[in-house]
This record gives sequence, C-alpha cells and structure tokens, in this order.
Amino acid sequence: MSYVLVPDGLDTRLLLKIVTARWRAVAPLLSVGDLIMARRQLLNLARLAEGGRSGTAV
Repeated sequence: MSYVLVPDGLDTRLLLKIVTARWRAVAPLLSVGDLIMARRQLLNLARLAEGGRSGTAV
C-alpha cells in the first residue's frame, strides 16, 4: 500500500495504491482500516499546520 496527496483545484485528494501478488480480492477490504487511520492522521496534521489548538481531532 502506498499513499499520495494529489492537488485537485483548491482541494487535495488522498489516493491509495494497492499492489499484491496474492489475496487480490481481500486486499481492498483489509486496507479500509488503514485508509481511515491515514485520513485521520492527515486531518490532524492539517489542523496542526493551520495553527488549530483544539484538543479534538476531526
């Protein structure tokens, strides 16, 4: 699995790439949890970079 942030106009998209030799049908299901955590981490980093001082992550 690898992630990349891609500019999309005024927004940014998070893309996930999955490469596997085995378990091809199962890989997308297993990666859902990882994608959710990566999104949460990136939102938290964005909040910190923007100077947010809130103690709660989105």
